[in-house]
Amino acid sequence: MRKLVLVVILVACAPPQQRDSLVVRVAMWGALGPLKPLSDDPTLATIAFPWVFERIGAIDESGQLRPVLAATTIERLSRFEMRFALRQGATFSDGSPVSEPVVIQSLTASGLRAELKDGAIVVESRDRMIPIEVLLNRAPIYHEVDGQYLGSGPFAVADQNEREMRFVRRRPDRSRINDVRFIAYKEPHDAFAHTLKGDANLILDLEPRLREFFEGVPSLRVIRGAGRSTDAIIFNVDLSRDERARLAAVLESEQVRDLAYGRGECAESREAHEEPKPLPPGRALNTVAWGPFERLAVAARRALGDRGGEVILTTPRDALDRAKTRQYDLFTARPLKWPPSAMFLLWHSGSSENLVGYSNPAMDRALDSGDWVAAERAMRSDPPAAFICTRDHLAVVDSRIKNPVLGPSDVLETLPDWEVAQ
Repeated sequence: MRKLVLVVILVACAPPQQRDSLVVRVAMWGALGPLKPLSDDPTLATIAFPWVFERIGAIDESGQLRPVLAATTIERLSRFEMRFALRQGATFSDGSPVSEPVVIQSLTASGLRAELKDGAIVVESRDRMIPIEVLLNRAPIYHEVDGQYLGSGPFAVADQNEREMRFVRRRPDRSRINDVRFIAYKEPHDAFAHTLKGDANLILDLEPRLREFFEGVPSLRVIRGAGRSTDAIIFNVDLSRDERARLAAVLESEQVRDLAYGRGECAESREAHEEPKPLPPGRALNTVAWGPFERLAVAARRALGDRGGEVILTTPRDALDRAKTRQYDLFTARPLKWPPSAMFLLWHSGSSENLVGYSNPAMDRALDSGDWVAAERAMRSDPPAAFICTRDHLAVVDSRIKNPVLGPSDVLETLPDWEVAQ
């Protein structure tokens, strides 16, 4: 922390860059990676996915599927089948129309069946385990031209290198943001310090303890959005069910929450609970963590006592690689818990996105029937993780942005609608 404060003082004393017009510069840490649809390797650049690649529909604040490329309400035919007509006039970034054949091709590539019937597209889930709205919400519509992936969203990728990526609005609008640049820094404290200095004017995943540094800075302001995910510590499935249950009881404690986040920052209840059973003797458990999870990993190690092993701080990309290959005992993450159907993708034993290999027949049955309450109950009895803290999303944005509202699903999905003070 001393090192961080010293860096803040040094960079804050340096003169800020001159900014004649509003260019949103997003401070990030780690490799940006490419932005392309249907990638099995998510990258930091995917934060911009909704601006570039539109979907047929997106999940709104109530958890319902709202039209995006669909012209009107998306009609449900069954649990696994929907029908919609395309929005008229939509085009890809090269000017070509968003046509039914291209949309059908995109949906097919996302694992859906799609065909044109009576002037509308009927789409059906190939995987009868997964509700259609879950898959449709995640299916990007794109057009591939000469190896380049083009989207129909309001922004297009202008250029990219290892350190920066630039997005420009396809149809400039003086009242809104037209130019967004991702800037990759090596470490989280670099991104934080350069935002405070003025080299960047938007940063996500702000820790509550860092909020005070930005209060009173006239060029920036802190905004909040409802938390839709929960900071968690994922367990290696090789740990026994009993050991995972005891680990969850120890880690889902006020001791861990207060140490990692501070009092009052988590939505979880502060009601008294039974004293957790002591952990069985065994080897020390190492925790893989990155970026915003460092304090959580340290708090967990302290709570585990003799079972607390090494905290391995790494990059987001390396952390994901370790998760896929299960090179961890404990792993910090922020799994989605909203909308409830997101549990299907993360924890159903038949889901391709169940990276940790969790398998629970009782939970599978509950997910298959859409009984989210029963699914939560099954997960509590056989936990894949300790779900520790659901908190508001915190971001710092340029004060010239009039109405910055964080999105209900993808945090920055609303950025194209943010207005700029004239």
